[in-house]
Parts: sequence; C-alpha cells; structure tokens
Amino acid sequence: MALMPLVIAGGMAKGYLEDVAEKKAKLAQIEAVKTEWLFKTGMSNIQNRREQRKAAQARVSEAKRFGFSHKSAMALEMSGQLEFELGKVKSLIEKNKLSENYIPTLVAYLEGKVDNDVDLAESISRGLQSDSLLTEEEQSLGLINSLGDLTKLQEEFLKTTTGGRTSIPAFQYTPTKGARIELSDIKSIRSQLASTLNTIYANSFQINQMGDVSFTQNAKPEVQQLFNTLADKTKMLAEDPTNSYSPTSALNTVINTIQTSQFVPPNVVIEKIDEAITTPNFNWDPFRTNTSPTNPTTNNPPSNNNNPVND
Repeated sequence: MALMPLVIAGGMAKGYLEDVAEKKAKLAQIEAVKTEWLFKTGMSNIQNRREQRKAAQARVSEAKRFGFSHKSAMALEMSGQLEFELGKVKSLIEKNKLSENYIPTLVAYLEGKVDNDVDLAESISRGLQSDSLLTEEEQSLGLINSLGDLTKLQEEFLKTTTGGRTSIPAFQYTPTKGARIELSDIKSIRSQLASTLNTIYANSFQINQMGDVSFTQNAKPEVQQLFNTLADKTKMLAEDPTNSYSPTSALNTVINTIQTSQFVPPNVVIEKIDEAITTPNFNWDPFRTNTSPTNPTTNNPPSNNNNPVND
C-alpha cells in the first residue's frame, strides 16, 4: 500500500513532463511558423524593392530619351510624378501635339528647384538608394545567417521594412500643360498684338479680314523684331508649365504690359519685357525717350486693324 503514493506521484510527474514537452513542442512549432513567415516576408520585401527600383530606373532612362536630364527625371521619379509625366508626353507625341518648349522649360524649373535647396539636392544625389546603409543583398544574407536565432531574425526582418525609395514632396507646376498652342490661337495672338502695337507704332501692321498680319513698308526692323518677340513670349507663357496662363490670359498679360510703353525704344521693351511681366505696375517712365518712336503717317498705306481675330 505504501507504493500507491509513489505511483501516483510518479504518474503526476510523468503527466507534468508530458505537458511541458507538449508545450515546448507547440512553442517550437509557433517559432518555426514565425521564423518561416519572417524569412519569406523579408525576402519578399527585398524582392519587391528590387523590382520597384528596376521599374524606377527604367522610367528615368525613358525620360532621358525624351529629353529630360538625369537630375530632373530622378526628381520627378522620387516625387512620384514621373510616371504621369511620361504618360502625358507619350500621348502628346503620338498626337503630334507636344510643345517643343515644354520639356526644356520643365527641366529648367526642376533643376532650379533642386539646385536651390540643399536638402532636396542631397536627396536627389542619393537617388534611388535605400535609406538604410545595408544593400538588399546584405539584407538577404543577414536573413539567411540569422535563421537559427529568432530574436536576431526579427532584427534583420525590421531592416527589410525600412528604406526603399527616398521620397520627396511633389513639385508644384501645372499638370495640364504640355500641348503646343494651336495655330488658331497663334493667329489670334498675332492679330491682337498687331492691333495693340499699331496704337504705339502707327501704321506698322496690316490685318486682313481673315486675321492674317503683315508688316507695312513703314514698319521699322526693330518694330518687326518687337512684334515677333512678343508673339513668341505670349506663346511661351501659355505653354509654360510653371504658370497657369491660358493663351487668352497670356496674351492679355503681354498686352497690358506693353500698353504703357509709348516712347520706349523697341529694343528696350524687348530687354525689359520679362521683368515688366513679372513686376506689378511696372514703370516704363525711366526708359522713355524725348522722340516719339511712332512712324510718320504721311503718305502711308491705311491700316486695316478693324478685324482682329478674337481669342
């Protein structure tokens, strides 16, 4: 009978040991599942990042073929705007509507933004590198080497969830720009500019009923140069992605700027036009001459400026 307690105690000890063993087995199973998940997810993170970088590099290369500089293409990629820009540019090229000024103007704007911002320039210089000092290959090796230690594996896994593409804020410009100004708009711009300039340089332009502009024999070369410069300036303003001008508002801006430029030599107007456009209430007075630049009207052919084409 004295053996009974020993048997019971032995049975309890056996049960306890079996329970501990079962719990250890379950814990090992949980750790094995967690180890497998951490390893597979970590490797997947690294592979996804590798594919994202490859796609980003492909977009940058494609943008450079369209005329973007490496710096500007990288800036757009890192701000998340390059994919949209490439789609727009390719669509406009297919339709033969891409403005020849669009990409050079956008590139100059982007490079100016980068060059004038130290932090932004540093981010661009890192390019598509990971924020982590570890490369993806080093992270892969770290995961493999830490498979026997769950704590170490967790530490290595965390390294796969950080880094990736360094992002920067989006650049502020007009996303709807890109198409060149239509011929009908250019014709209207030239017609209304000629009509305005005829009030300053009398009888220098003729405008027929179709809105076509021609110079009269009294149009001095510098007046002709001014007209062509202003027409080009209006077109560039309307196509420039860094502003929101439409062809109509660009034309109105130029006309309003030059309306008070009487007695200012045409070459000076050309020289100062950019400053005048961007300076509210620009004052032409310091640039006026004592001699009126208006052409004499004696024996001049009449100017037909009553039919400008409306924008």
